[in-house]
Amino acid sequence: MNPIQLLSAFIYQQAEAYKKNKYKQVLKKYNFPDTISHNVSLTNPGNISIGNNSYMNSGQIVAGEKSKVIIGDWCAIGYNVHIKAQTHDVNRPTGPCRKIGDGIKEEDIIIGNHVWIGDNVYIKEGVHIGDDVIIGANSMVTKDFGDNVIIGGNPAHILRKRDTVRINNLSPTN
Repeated sequence: MNPIQLLSAFIYQQAEAYKKNKYKQVLKKYNFPDTISHNVSLTNPGNISIGNNSYMNSGQIVAGEKSKVIIGDWCAIGYNVHIKAQTHDVNRPTGPCRKIGDGIKEEDIIIGNHVWIGDNVYIKEGVHIGDDVIIGANSMVTKDFGDNVIIGGNPAHILRKRDTVRINNLSPTN
């Protein structure tokens, strides 16, 4: 490597280390588990709750000013997952806003415990997902689903119900 390439590589490494350190500070400030990757974008983190032993590889969690995203315990969230409690209002999707929040639609998203979310999943505002649910890769979740189901597709639908057995009742108690 020539000196320019070495300097460029050094600057890149320093910038990445700085970014990861800042992200760890955000995780600590909002009491998020350190298993949330620095490749996850968090919007309005004060309105986001992530349970114990849950992890997320990459994507976005978007809470609004008036909406929350609540993720339960022991959730496994794949790569490129987008969980958005805020979106454009179809009645006024673009253009000048008359006031803050104009043209924005917000609804809480609640994801239960022991939920496995595959890669490339989109979860729409207002969706509630029960406990022990598996969401297949490349799914778009646009409505609520209860406990113990496997869902997938665009839009997501129940593929089958599942029997959930917890070995020695290893469910988290906290």
